[in-house]
Amino acid sequence: MAVGLPILSALGCWQVRRAHEKEILIEAAAMQQAAPPLRLGESVSPDRVPEYRRVMVRGEFLADRQGLLDNQVRDGQIGYDVLSPFRVDGQSSLLLVDRGWLARGARRSDVPAWQTPGGPLTLIGYLRRPMDLPLVSGEVRERFGSLWVVGEIDPLLLEPVLGAPVQRRVLRLAPESEYGFRRDWPTVSMTPQRHYGYAVQWFGLAAALLVMYIVHGVRRARLRPEQEE
Repeated sequence: MAVGLPILSALGCWQVRRAHEKEILIEAAAMQQAAPPLRLGESVSPDRVPEYRRVMVRGEFLADRQGLLDNQVRDGQIGYDVLSPFRVDGQSSLLLVDRGWLARGARRSDVPAWQTPGGPLTLIGYLRRPMDLPLVSGEVRERFGSLWVVGEIDPLLLEPVLGAPVQRRVLRLAPESEYGFRRDWPTVSMTPQRHYGYAVQWFGLAAALLVMYIVHGVRRARLRPEQEE
């Protein structure tokens, strides 16, 4: 009791704090995405743009150096996110563009074909730092023809593959921008509602433990006079 109740209560409070943090993050992301897009180029570097701020970039895709982000699931269907390097006008390094999700076939190598336009064009999206997944490597360990495949995005590890420096953040293509596929990325991996749900479970366990302790104490108190007689 002296150990279990504080631990269960602390876990519940931690989940509530996490829910509040996620709510703040979601609200901040919505504000950034509602703002007018910034134009990236010589005067505005991607490193100086806040997370989730919409940006507009002018440049061209490098269609011969595209890759796939593995193990992306939508509605129970496994697929890939299409990753296309983009040379931004006025920038020496490449910007990796996540163009969205495509379903794969029965085999891993059953990758649907897609079109990548050539020549100068304009993209709209928002910058996001790649997730650092535990026990997942960003090394290119598989290829399907000219396509490279990674479990997570690590710009440093992709530089030898792409033959040029790579920006540390990825451009997620906005729904209103052309040249993309399914783009319904969640802002957070776990919603505030789920955190609140877990908090209720922890607090419920703490309450149950407290009730059991009280009931047990009452029973002992009742048995004590009978034993003394």
